[in-house]
Amino acid sequence: MCFITMFIILGIYGTMHSSVHDELTVYVNRTHQIASELKNAMDENYPKENQTNIDKHGRVWMTVEELESYSYLIDKTYSTVWKLFFWNLVLSILFFPIVLAVHMEWIAGNGAKLAYRVVLVIGLLFCIYQFLYLVHPVFWGAVRFPGMMDRLFLEAYPRDQYHIESIQRRFACEFKPHETLVQLDLQQSCIPKMKNSLLPTYSTLLLIFIDLFPFLFGAFVYAWSAWIKNSQVVRTARQRVELNNSRRVPFPTQNIYSPPDRDTKLVEV
Repeated sequence: MCFITMFIILGIYGTMHSSVHDELTVYVNRTHQIASELKNAMDENYPKENQTNIDKHGRVWMTVEELESYSYLIDKTYSTVWKLFFWNLVLSILFFPIVLAVHMEWIAGNGAKLAYRVVLVIGLLFCIYQFLYLVHPVFWGAVRFPGMMDRLFLEAYPRDQYHIESIQRRFACEFKPHETLVQLDLQQSCIPKMKNSLLPTYSTLLLIFIDLFPFLFGAFVYAWSAWIKNSQVVRTARQRVELNNSRRVPFPTQNIYSPPDRDTKLVEV
């Protein structure tokens, strides 16, 4: 069930992310090209020591290295989401019939038990492998994307104005909308619109929780058997439940009431 839930969530948010990914990738690559040309031309506005700086006009400039890290994170996050989607789908298709057959007792014997244990071990190993990729780059990318969007389109330079206009036409929005027109719903801001399509942080936390759920459940079962069920608080609660159940009046299992005959006369007292 964890694999099925994972590939459904990854498919939904991967599809949403795809609507912005292509435009964002092209914009970052074109901006990187502009920054590289400024660096090679030794433009006075471009940072000289590979660090973000502010020029005499008060503009903040991004470095080639920063834009390269943005491009890598965007591509790596996108490809990882779809790779995890694919593997969760494949494992769900392969494992679900085996697990269902064992639990429904359609197959039995030592061979069935061995197959179930092999499936369990492979699934747990994959969860560990998947957890590493969910932390980085998926979760790290989801955390970085909002600030990255602000920096690329609003806060820092260089900017590819031609592609900015292309994004505004495609998404029917403005990067610098007029507040009054936004309140009248005559304009939409591009930044919130694009951020809502990117992979959100809360969804990656949900994915991490689902991925770790088998380990958390196993730890709880072990803790319950080893300590929790024998603790004073739980023991007292269980005794109270058992006592309340013993005091209940059992309901009749059969309806033994039969209505009187029509000819029967009622006796007045």
